[in-house]
Amino acid sequence: MRHIITFLALVLLFSTAHSKNSIYNVQELIPETGTSILITDELQQIIDTCSAEGGGTVYFPAGDYLTGTIILKDNTFLELSAGATLYGSTDINDYPEQEKGKSLFYAKGAHNIGIIGQGALNGSGDFFWRGKERPYNRPDRLILFYECQNIRINDITMLNSPNWNLELLNCDFVWIDGVSMISDMDSPNSDGIDPTSSSHVFISNCYFELGDDAICPKSRGSKPTEYIVVENCIIKSDDSAIKLGTRSEAPIRHMVFNNIIIKDTQYGIAFYAKDGGVFEDIRFSNIIIESARNDDGKTDRPSGSYPLFLDIERRNPDGPITFINDIHFSDITINSKDGHCLFLGQPDQKIENLFFSNIHFNLETHRTLEGSKKPRGVRSLTDRAANDFSHIPANFTFAYIDNLNIDGLTIHDKDKSGQYERHMVWGYDVHDVYIEGFSNRLATPNQKLAQFCFKDASGIEMCSSRPTATASPFLFLEGAATRDITLRNNNFAKVKKIVDMDDAFEKEELLEFNNLKD
Repeated sequence: MRHIITFLALVLLFSTAHSKNSIYNVQELIPETGTSILITDELQQIIDTCSAEGGGTVYFPAGDYLTGTIILKDNTFLELSAGATLYGSTDINDYPEQEKGKSLFYAKGAHNIGIIGQGALNGSGDFFWRGKERPYNRPDRLILFYECQNIRINDITMLNSPNWNLELLNCDFVWIDGVSMISDMDSPNSDGIDPTSSSHVFISNCYFELGDDAICPKSRGSKPTEYIVVENCIIKSDDSAIKLGTRSEAPIRHMVFNNIIIKDTQYGIAFYAKDGGVFEDIRFSNIIIESARNDDGKTDRPSGSYPLFLDIERRNPDGPITFINDIHFSDITINSKDGHCLFLGQPDQKIENLFFSNIHFNLETHRTLEGSKKPRGVRSLTDRAANDFSHIPANFTFAYIDNLNIDGLTIHDKDKSGQYERHMVWGYDVHDVYIEGFSNRLATPNQKLAQFCFKDASGIEMCSSRPTATASPFLFLEGAATRDITLRNNNFAKVKKIVDMDDAFEKEELLEFNNLKD
């Protein structure tokens, strides 16, 4: 009976609401609301009518509202006022299967849509996973927009998502501004924003506190993910703050990440290149990374933390291989408890054109890296990868790289224990390497490990650097394939021994000039 009365009220009030500048007031149209009153059908009717009458705003005054799946239509915006909270139902039957899964908010092929205002969406996510075992019977997304254009999500707070917060699948022209996404740090798969095969996406002034990856561009099929701008955000993540991949079938390219603070994360910026696409023309600048989440008793994780991590790896042994090219990191400060940075190509597919400028790495303590395993990004890969060099005791580890440029790297190692020494930089099968303006401070100078070590590398030029004193050599060179090494215009006044080498390295491949020596 209540539904019949409500429906009649809707019919009587729609024309009045439409006359008020196309604002459809939910409390006027649905008199009974609250956390125990499901209004899915009535709310969907309002949205359908709003769109059919040319579009407008479905307005939620302060109060609590409960709904299952809602489908947004053309030219319709949901506005949640301050004090308004829209809760997702805890009954999975209130989430009918759509084309791409179950979501609280869904749209396909819609134009000019969005969710705005000072209110909150609460996905009731912990009901679906807390105290339960996998596989969880839960919605797939809090919000899924599929093949939509001209989307705006502004100022709202998204809480307690049951799964991914927001996926943009094959969408174009999206503005996300002033949004907070907050879920329990233990909440599984609570990704923040996943632009998947989408373009022209602008993310700004947002706050993330999540139990999984916060911003995660992906690509599926043949449609690239491109033209993404992310700026002025603060991210706290239990996994990767910024993660590119793992799904990467089409190009992921033309992106800028700027003015970002990353805190309390296991992986700061991570590339998982697994499916045959290309990652290229991507820039990270003015970023602070705090990688503080190390081993915490979770047995399903790699050990340690990785402030920066780039990796090429086939998802399947016979699968396609991805290409990483033209990646820039500038003005990055890393504050790490005990982590290290890892950059891994493949022997048959090297990372190309990797640039670093003004990188400051602050390390609190050492830990043994013996037995470490690199992150894989997917649960199905449990073997040790052939290109896994995470066990190398180094702050920056590079393998299978062509054209590596490091301009202004400063390392401050605060560990006083004298245990688990590290190279500053270690490189294997790296070529055309230019390093300028390196400097470091070590609370405990190395006794054995060289500050820089290169094996089977070529075309290395190091200049204008000022390393600290260690009992170990500044540079160690390995292998007959290591050649064309140049040291020039460096200040080695504090260095006891500049270069050491193994028996395979040919000394005539080393050129030194204009270096200041003690």
